[in-house]
Amino acid sequence: MQFFKSILIMISIALFNLNAYADTYDVTMKPSAVHNIAAFRMWVNPTIKKFRGILMLNPGSNGDGRSAVDDQYWQNFANKHNFALMGTFLTDHPHPNMMIEDYIQVSKGSGKAIIDAIDHFAKESGHEELSYAPFLLWGHSAGGELNYELAAWIPERIIGFVANHGGYYYSSIPPEATRKTPGLFLIGLNDIPSRNAIIKGIYLTNRRAGALWTLAEEKGVAHEIVGGRDLAVTFYEEVMKVRLPKNAIGYKSLISVNEDMGTLGNIYSQEIVSLKDDLRKEATSWAISEKLAKTWQIFVRKERE
Repeated sequence: MQFFKSILIMISIALFNLNAYADTYDVTMKPSAVHNIAAFRMWVNPTIKKFRGILMLNPGSNGDGRSAVDDQYWQNFANKHNFALMGTFLTDHPHPNMMIEDYIQVSKGSGKAIIDAIDHFAKESGHEELSYAPFLLWGHSAGGELNYELAAWIPERIIGFVANHGGYYYSSIPPEATRKTPGLFLIGLNDIPSRNAIIKGIYLTNRRAGALWTLAEEKGVAHEIVGGRDLAVTFYEEVMKVRLPKNAIGYKSLISVNEDMGTLGNIYSQEIVSLKDDLRKEATSWAISEKLAKTWQIFVRKERE
Protein backbone atom coordinates (compact mmCIF):
# COMPACT_ATOMS: atom_id res chain seq x y z
CA MET A 1 0.00 0.00 0.00
CA GLN A 2 2.86 2.38 0.90
CA PHE A 3 4.42 1.71 -2.51
CA PHE A 4 1.24 2.75 -4.34
CA LYS A 5 0.94 5.89 -2.19
CA SER A 6 4.50 6.83 -3.14
CA ILE A 7 3.71 6.32 -6.84
CA LEU A 8 0.63 8.54 -6.56
CA ILE A 9 2.65 11.26 -4.84
CA MET A 10 5.30 11.11 -7.57
CA ILE A 11 2.65 11.37 -10.29
CA SER A 12 1.03 14.34 -8.54
CA ILE A 13 4.39 16.11 -8.24
CA ALA A 14 5.10 15.48 -11.92
CA LEU A 15 1.74 16.92 -12.96
CA PHE A 16 2.26 19.91 -10.68
CA ASN A 17 5.67 20.59 -12.17
CA LEU A 18 4.31 20.41 -15.72
CA ASN A 19 1.77 23.09 -14.90
CA ALA A 20 3.95 25.15 -12.55
CA TYR A 21 6.37 25.93 -15.37
CA ALA A 22 3.72 26.71 -17.94
CA ASP A 23 3.81 30.07 -19.72
CA THR A 24 0.89 32.48 -20.06
CA TYR A 25 0.54 35.39 -22.47
CA ASP A 26 -1.98 38.23 -22.55
CA VAL A 27 -3.08 40.61 -25.27
CA THR A 28 -5.88 43.13 -25.81
CA MET A 29 -7.14 43.95 -29.29
CA LYS A 30 -8.93 47.02 -30.61
CA PRO A 31 -12.74 47.34 -30.47
CA SER A 32 -14.90 46.71 -33.52
CA ALA A 33 -18.47 47.47 -34.51
CA VAL A 34 -19.70 44.43 -32.54
CA HIS A 35 -17.40 44.37 -29.53
CA ASN A 36 -16.07 46.79 -26.96
CA ILE A 37 -13.49 44.70 -25.10
CA ALA A 38 -11.43 41.95 -26.73
CA ALA A 39 -8.82 40.57 -24.32
CA PHE A 40 -7.25 37.13 -24.47
CA ARG A 41 -4.92 34.84 -22.53
CA MET A 42 -2.99 31.84 -23.81
CA TRP A 43 -1.51 29.06 -21.69
CA VAL A 44 1.22 26.83 -23.10
CA ASN A 45 3.34 24.10 -21.61
CA PRO A 46 6.95 24.94 -22.58
CA THR A 47 7.90 21.26 -22.62
CA ILE A 48 5.70 20.76 -25.69
CA LYS A 49 7.75 21.25 -28.86
CA LYS A 50 4.87 21.50 -31.35
CA PHE A 51 1.22 22.20 -30.59
CA ARG A 52 -1.39 20.13 -32.40
CA GLY A 53 -4.21 22.55 -31.69
CA ILE A 54 -5.83 25.18 -29.47
CA LEU A 55 -8.65 24.53 -27.04
CA MET A 56 -10.58 27.79 -26.85
CA LEU A 57 -12.51 28.46 -23.63
CA ASN A 58 -15.38 30.94 -24.06
CA PRO A 59 -17.36 32.19 -21.04
CA GLY A 60 -20.98 33.26 -20.60
CA SER A 61 -22.47 36.59 -21.57
CA ASN A 62 -19.92 39.43 -21.56
CA GLY A 63 -17.81 37.41 -19.13
CA ASP A 64 -14.08 37.30 -18.55
CA GLY A 65 -12.96 33.77 -19.38
CA ARG A 66 -9.22 34.36 -19.29
CA SER A 67 -8.79 32.64 -15.92
CA ALA A 68 -10.24 29.43 -17.39
CA VAL A 69 -6.77 28.61 -18.71
CA ASP A 70 -5.74 28.06 -15.06
CA ASP A 71 -8.29 25.27 -14.63
CA GLN A 72 -6.41 22.06 -13.82
CA TYR A 73 -9.04 20.03 -15.67
CA TRP A 74 -8.32 21.78 -18.96
CA GLN A 75 -4.58 21.94 -18.36
CA ASN A 76 -4.47 18.17 -17.95
CA PHE A 77 -6.40 17.78 -21.22
CA ALA A 78 -4.04 20.19 -22.99
CA ASN A 79 -0.93 18.39 -21.71
CA LYS A 80 -2.33 15.00 -22.73
CA HIS A 81 -2.97 16.10 -26.30
CA ASN A 82 -0.24 18.72 -26.91
CA PHE A 83 -2.70 21.60 -27.05
CA ALA A 84 -2.52 25.24 -26.01
CA LEU A 85 -5.37 26.82 -24.02
CA MET A 86 -6.92 30.16 -24.90
CA GLY A 87 -9.36 32.07 -22.67
CA THR A 88 -11.44 34.92 -24.07
CA PHE A 89 -12.97 38.13 -22.73
CA LEU A 90 -15.36 39.76 -25.17
CA THR A 91 -18.00 42.35 -24.36
CA ASP A 92 -20.60 44.34 -26.23
CA HIS A 93 -20.77 48.08 -26.56
CA PRO A 94 -23.59 49.16 -24.22
CA HIS A 95 -27.02 48.68 -25.80
CA PRO A 96 -30.63 48.16 -24.58
CA ASN A 97 -30.63 44.32 -24.67
CA MET A 98 -27.25 43.21 -23.37
CA MET A 99 -28.52 39.62 -23.08
CA ILE A 100 -28.51 39.50 -26.89
CA GLU A 101 -24.79 39.53 -27.50
CA ASP A 102 -23.52 41.45 -30.52
CA TYR A 103 -19.96 40.18 -30.16
CA ILE A 104 -20.88 36.63 -31.16
CA GLN A 105 -21.31 37.95 -34.72
CA VAL A 106 -17.73 36.93 -35.38
CA SER A 107 -17.73 37.82 -39.07
CA LYS A 108 -18.20 41.49 -38.14
CA GLY A 109 -15.02 42.03 -36.16
CA SER A 110 -14.76 39.88 -33.05
CA GLY A 111 -13.58 36.88 -35.04
CA LYS A 112 -10.74 38.89 -36.53
CA ALA A 113 -9.77 39.95 -33.00
CA ILE A 114 -9.57 36.28 -32.00
CA ILE A 115 -7.43 35.34 -35.01
CA ASP A 116 -5.17 38.37 -34.57
CA ALA A 117 -4.70 37.46 -30.89
CA ILE A 118 -3.68 33.92 -31.85
CA ASP A 119 -1.18 35.26 -34.38
CA HIS A 120 0.21 37.53 -31.65
CA PHE A 121 0.57 34.60 -29.25
CA ALA A 122 2.25 32.49 -31.93
CA LYS A 123 4.89 35.15 -32.39
CA GLU A 124 5.33 35.95 -28.70
CA SER A 125 5.64 32.31 -27.66
CA GLY A 126 7.89 31.32 -30.54
CA HIS A 127 5.38 28.71 -31.70
CA GLU A 128 4.61 29.64 -35.28
CA GLU A 129 2.37 26.58 -35.61
CA LEU A 130 -0.23 28.21 -33.33
CA SER A 131 -1.06 30.69 -36.10
CA TYR A 132 -2.45 27.87 -38.24
CA ALA A 133 -3.47 25.43 -35.50
CA PRO A 134 -6.97 23.89 -35.60
CA PHE A 135 -9.42 24.58 -32.77
CA LEU A 136 -11.52 22.69 -30.30
CA LEU A 137 -14.21 24.96 -28.89
CA TRP A 138 -15.65 24.83 -25.37
CA GLY A 139 -18.01 27.38 -23.87
CA HIS A 140 -21.18 27.79 -21.86
CA SER A 141 -24.22 29.97 -22.61
CA ALA A 142 -22.96 32.85 -24.77
CA GLY A 143 -19.70 30.92 -25.00
CA GLY A 144 -21.61 28.13 -26.72
CA GLU A 145 -23.16 30.68 -29.05
CA LEU A 146 -19.71 32.02 -29.91
CA ASN A 147 -18.47 28.49 -30.61
CA TYR A 148 -21.30 27.87 -33.04
CA GLU A 149 -20.77 31.17 -34.82
CA LEU A 150 -17.04 30.48 -35.15
CA ALA A 151 -17.87 27.08 -36.67
CA ALA A 152 -20.21 28.84 -39.11
CA TRP A 153 -17.55 31.43 -40.00
CA ILE A 154 -14.34 29.39 -40.30
CA PRO A 155 -15.35 25.70 -40.31
CA GLU A 156 -12.08 24.72 -41.99
CA ARG A 157 -10.22 25.55 -38.76
CA ILE A 158 -12.53 23.67 -36.38
CA ILE A 159 -11.87 20.09 -35.28
CA GLY A 160 -15.09 19.99 -33.27
CA PHE A 161 -17.28 22.44 -31.37
CA VAL A 162 -19.74 22.51 -28.47
CA ALA A 163 -22.92 24.61 -28.54
CA ASN A 164 -23.76 24.56 -24.86
CA HIS A 165 -26.94 26.04 -23.29
CA GLY A 166 -26.89 29.20 -25.42
CA GLY A 167 -29.88 31.40 -26.16
CA TYR A 168 -29.23 33.53 -29.26
CA TYR A 169 -27.76 32.39 -32.55
CA TYR A 170 -27.34 34.39 -35.77
CA SER A 171 -26.39 31.62 -38.21
CA SER A 172 -29.35 29.28 -38.01
CA ILE A 173 -28.53 27.84 -41.45
CA PRO A 174 -24.72 27.64 -41.61
CA PRO A 175 -22.57 26.65 -44.60
CA GLU A 176 -22.41 23.02 -45.70
CA ALA A 177 -18.84 22.84 -44.38
CA THR A 178 -20.15 23.62 -40.89
CA ARG A 179 -22.65 20.78 -41.13
CA LYS A 180 -19.71 18.51 -41.95
CA THR A 181 -17.87 19.69 -38.83
CA PRO A 182 -18.65 17.53 -35.78
CA GLY A 183 -20.63 19.45 -33.18
CA LEU A 184 -22.05 18.65 -29.75
CA PHE A 185 -25.28 20.45 -28.80
CA LEU A 186 -25.97 20.41 -25.05
CA ILE A 187 -29.37 21.18 -23.53
CA GLY A 188 -30.38 21.27 -19.86
CA LEU A 189 -33.96 20.06 -19.80
CA ASN A 190 -34.72 22.34 -16.82
CA ASP A 191 -33.36 25.42 -18.62
CA ILE A 192 -35.81 28.05 -19.85
CA PRO A 193 -37.90 26.87 -22.84
CA SER A 194 -36.73 29.60 -25.22
CA ARG A 195 -33.10 28.51 -24.96
CA ASN A 196 -33.90 24.86 -25.44
CA ALA A 197 -36.26 25.54 -28.33
CA ILE A 198 -33.73 27.52 -30.35
CA ILE A 199 -30.87 25.08 -29.77
CA LYS A 200 -32.99 22.06 -30.59
CA GLY A 201 -34.51 23.85 -33.58
CA ILE A 202 -31.09 24.61 -35.05
CA TYR A 203 -29.99 21.04 -34.41
CA LEU A 204 -33.06 19.39 -35.95
CA THR A 205 -33.11 21.66 -39.00
CA ASN A 206 -29.49 21.04 -39.83
CA ARG A 207 -29.45 17.37 -38.86
CA ARG A 208 -32.23 16.89 -41.40
CA ALA A 209 -29.80 18.34 -43.98
CA GLY A 210 -27.11 15.88 -42.89
CA ALA A 211 -25.28 17.78 -40.15
CA LEU A 212 -22.78 15.49 -38.40
CA TRP A 213 -23.84 16.66 -34.97
CA THR A 214 -24.69 15.14 -31.59
CA LEU A 215 -27.66 16.30 -29.48
CA ALA A 216 -27.45 15.59 -25.74
CA GLU A 217 -30.32 16.57 -23.45
CA GLU A 218 -29.39 16.48 -19.76
CA LYS A 219 -32.14 15.57 -17.29
CA GLY A 220 -32.57 17.62 -14.12
CA VAL A 221 -30.17 20.35 -15.27
CA ALA A 222 -30.95 24.02 -15.84
CA HIS A 223 -28.56 26.72 -17.11
CA GLU A 224 -25.48 25.18 -15.55
CA ILE A 225 -22.57 22.85 -16.24
CA VAL A 226 -23.02 19.43 -14.65
CA GLY A 227 -21.98 16.47 -16.78
CA GLY A 228 -21.48 18.31 -20.05
CA ARG A 229 -17.78 18.95 -19.66
CA ASP A 230 -16.93 15.26 -19.31
CA LEU A 231 -19.12 14.40 -22.29
CA ALA A 232 -17.39 17.15 -24.26
CA VAL A 233 -13.96 15.64 -23.51
CA THR A 234 -15.09 12.24 -24.79
CA PHE A 235 -16.48 14.02 -27.85
CA TYR A 236 -13.19 15.90 -28.43
CA GLU A 237 -11.03 12.81 -28.03
CA GLU A 238 -13.14 10.63 -30.30
CA VAL A 239 -13.28 13.35 -32.95
CA MET A 240 -9.52 13.90 -32.77
CA LYS A 241 -8.87 10.18 -33.30
CA VAL A 242 -10.59 10.43 -36.66
CA ARG A 243 -9.88 13.99 -37.80
CA LEU A 244 -6.43 14.90 -36.47
CA PRO A 245 -3.52 12.74 -37.69
CA LYS A 246 -1.00 12.06 -34.92
CA ASN A 247 2.04 13.61 -36.56
CA ALA A 248 0.29 16.34 -38.56
CA ILE A 249 0.47 20.04 -37.72
CA GLY A 250 -2.03 22.64 -38.90
CA TYR A 251 -5.71 22.81 -39.75
CA LYS A 252 -5.12 21.84 -43.39
CA SER A 253 -4.29 18.33 -42.19
CA LEU A 254 -7.80 17.76 -40.81
CA ILE A 255 -9.54 14.69 -42.22
CA SER A 256 -13.10 14.98 -43.49
CA VAL A 257 -15.84 12.83 -42.02
CA ASN A 258 -19.13 11.55 -43.41
CA GLU A 259 -22.42 10.11 -42.22
CA ASP A 260 -21.46 6.47 -42.77
CA MET A 261 -18.46 6.75 -40.44
CA GLY A 262 -20.65 7.34 -37.40
CA THR A 263 -23.05 5.64 -35.00
CA LEU A 264 -26.60 6.84 -34.42
CA GLY A 265 -28.72 7.30 -31.34
CA ASN A 266 -32.49 7.80 -31.39
CA ILE A 267 -32.98 11.10 -29.56
CA TYR A 268 -36.48 10.07 -28.42
CA SER A 269 -36.04 6.43 -27.37
CA GLN A 270 -32.36 7.01 -26.44
CA GLU A 271 -31.47 3.71 -28.09
CA ILE A 272 -28.40 3.19 -30.25
CA VAL A 273 -29.66 2.36 -33.71
CA SER A 274 -28.34 1.23 -37.07
CA LEU A 275 -27.64 3.48 -40.02
CA LYS A 276 -29.94 1.13 -41.93
CA ASP A 277 -32.90 1.74 -39.61
CA ASP A 278 -35.82 3.57 -41.19
CA LEU A 279 -35.44 6.81 -39.23
CA ARG A 280 -35.46 10.40 -40.36
CA LYS A 281 -32.10 12.03 -39.73
CA GLU A 282 -33.65 14.69 -37.49
CA ALA A 283 -34.77 11.90 -35.13
CA THR A 284 -31.16 10.86 -34.61
CA SER A 285 -28.06 11.99 -32.81
CA TRP A 286 -24.92 11.33 -34.86
CA ALA A 287 -21.79 10.20 -33.02
CA ILE A 288 -18.40 9.85 -34.63
CA SER A 289 -17.71 6.56 -32.85
CA GLU A 290 -19.44 3.77 -31.00
CA LYS A 291 -17.68 4.86 -27.80
CA LEU A 292 -19.15 8.36 -28.08
CA ALA A 293 -22.58 6.89 -28.84
CA LYS A 294 -22.47 4.72 -25.71
CA THR A 295 -21.25 7.66 -23.59
CA TRP A 296 -24.06 9.78 -25.05
CA GLN A 297 -26.62 7.11 -24.14
CA ILE A 298 -25.46 7.01 -20.50
CA PHE A 299 -25.49 10.81 -20.38
CA VAL A 300 -29.03 11.32 -21.71
CA ARG A 301 -30.50 8.53 -19.57
CA LYS A 302 -28.97 9.66 -16.29
CA GLU A 303 -31.39 11.17 -13.78
CA ARG A 304 -29.99 14.19 -11.94
CA GLU A 305 -31.71 15.87 -9.01
